[in-house]
Amino acid sequence: MKRMALILLALLLLTALGCGSKTPATDDPNVVFIDPNAVRGGEYGELYFEANGVRFGIFDESADVLSKLPAYRDTFTGESCAFDSADVYYYYSGFQIMTNEIDGTSRVTAITVADDTVKTPQGLYIGMSEAEAGEAFPELSEADWNLVDGTAQLSVAIVDGAVASIVYTPVGTED
Repeated sequence: MKRMALILLALLLLTALGCGSKTPATDDPNVVFIDPNAVRGGEYGELYFEANGVRFGIFDESADVLSKLPAYRDTFTGESCAFDSADVYYYYSGFQIMTNEIDGTSRVTAITVADDTVKTPQGLYIGMSEAEAGEAFPELSEADWNLVDGTAQLSVAIVDGAVASIVYTPVGTED
């Protein structure tokens, strides 16, 4: 039950970050357009995820990532409110990957830690105290739990003094 609540919280966070106009006004100085060509070819800085020895990040080609990971447990496809293509979710033990088609290529557009069985390469996990998370990744706590590095953004929700949600998304998908 707790695991399902955390997954729903993560999906709610993704929805809140992603919903809005799909075609923002070009004269709005606050709009950041998503540029898949800005992908740094595996050079993720600090914001990447690793599972089963496979390192991947935002905007990686999903076919490449999915082919290197073990078989996913389930999948779900739904309407996207952030991209002009469907959201396709792949569920693994402890995490999920969301993909979208961007300029004809399916790319990773979100990575969500689903429960406390997974620890991120940055040392974060669901349920750790806010103080422990701040010690593990000080740059993130100093950035109000929302850190941007290149085309990727890491958002951590702190609820009642503990990490409740960990989500990697592209920069510029929120309103």
